[in-house]
Amino acid sequence: MSDKILEVKDLKVEFKTDNGIVTAVNGVNIEVYKGKTLGIVGESGSGKSVTALSIMGLIPSPPGNVAGGEIIYRGKNVLDIPTDEMRTIRGNKIAMIFQEPMTSLNPVFTVGNQIEEVLALHQKELTKQDRKDKVIEMLSLVGIPSPEKRANEYPHQLSGGMRQRVMIAISLACRPDILIADEPTTALDVTIQAQILELMKKLQEEIGMGIIFITHDLGVVAEMCDDVAVMYCGQIVERADVKTLFNRSRHPYTKGLIESIPSFDSTLGETRERLPTIEGMVPSLQNLPTGCNFQDRCDFATDICKGQNGDPLLEKYGSDEHMIRCFNPLS
Repeated sequence: MSDKILEVKDLKVEFKTDNGIVTAVNGVNIEVYKGKTLGIVGESGSGKSVTALSIMGLIPSPPGNVAGGEIIYRGKNVLDIPTDEMRTIRGNKIAMIFQEPMTSLNPVFTVGNQIEEVLALHQKELTKQDRKDKVIEMLSLVGIPSPEKRANEYPHQLSGGMRQRVMIAISLACRPDILIADEPTTALDVTIQAQILELMKKLQEEIGMGIIFITHDLGVVAEMCDDVAVMYCGQIVERADVKTLFNRSRHPYTKGLIESIPSFDSTLGETRERLPTIEGMVPSLQNLPTGCNFQDRCDFATDICKGQNGDPLLEKYGSDEHMIRCFNPLS
């Protein structure tokens, strides 16, 4: 395995609410390696974005609080370092692309100003002209035509795909070790989505960064990721390399997600079957069931899944790389 950049150990994140404390992330363990992409998959509310924001040190406090665990970056626990030091890491060594670029970009500054701001903050040795040259270089790198002209335009003057490219340019301006991409293609049409994904893979090869790719789209995971962690109710329920996950998934939730992906064949012919679905709803984090959190939606649940033994543990299945949280893994 290549160089490990980041390791998250037993991460636990809580939020205070009017109805008590809610545990949004509970015991998450992930690793990020140089030049590799880790996919984090799950339904809305599964804890994907909260995990990412914890790594960035952006959990709002109050009401949020990292209640336990470690986030080890280059041998140092970022949860223990001073705020000023974390600012030098955030955006510089660990960068993030947020879900909706129109709400992430400042509408009153040109896109060139916003890229230049990152450089001024983290690369103080650059002169003003150096920064302006770097802005043009970054816009060109992410495939924006006429970068000199685009640098002087405002976010509302750009298309959704262009704005997302600007967000990538801002994130990569300092050549980070780790890029966290939180559903970066959700609002884009499929053609632009394919271009953005191809761009990210190309830049990863050039820079050698590790990527955490957060999504609910397993089709994107198959194209982008080396390893995958599937989350449900704030926990990882299955973790494996991408080939193992798609060919030999063992958790019923993972299996259900994979079976719900439309295939090309399903659009052909006169008889079109409905895609399988995972029945039911994700339980409230304030009222989780006793036993396995997935039990009420699982076709394979038994008495042990609903018993008083608590959650199943995330355990090895066949190899060190394949981990499953299930009392009755699929064969």
